[in-house]
Amino acid sequence: MNLPPYNFFPVLKNDRLALVELDETYLPELFEISYYDGLPAKSLAEAGMMLEKITNDYKRGDSISWAITDSLTGELMGTCGYYRGFANGIGEIGYILKEKGKGKGIMTEAVSLIVNFGFEVMELRQIIAVTKKQNYKSMAVLVRNGFGNCEDFGDGYFKLIRKAGFN
Repeated sequence: MNLPPYNFFPVLKNDRLALVELDETYLPELFEISYYDGLPAKSLAEAGMMLEKITNDYKRGDSISWAITDSLTGELMGTCGYYRGFANGIGEIGYILKEKGKGKGIMTEAVSLIVNFGFEVMELRQIIAVTKKQNYKSMAVLVRNGFGNCEDFGDGYFKLIRKAGFN
């Protein structure tokens, strides 16, 4: 497997989006969507500490997080990435989108980019995502990206799975 950290941070692109390294330059825009271990930031300073944890997780090889940006303007639209390590060739993805980007297919495209990266570059054998049962939009993003095998994860959450080789 080819897991983080990398010599050069991978930039993922399509016609509309550029997924770039999530760093302190995005901090003011990031505050409203800053989460770590499922908990939201309560202040800009706390968002900064969360970003530092995310950076350290990447340096240890436990995660990789991207800023989802508009490829023309560079505006931050959201974040996505792999979290919680890569044991047994399994990566867990997570993502969040700023309110003004919702309903435009942005997250479907971003998830497609990171899933392709996960299988083609990182050589993962499986990718999972955990989402609330009532988060129908997130479930739809995952289904559009080939996730299935929905399992009850308990406490109101589903786990969806995509295995390598699925087209």
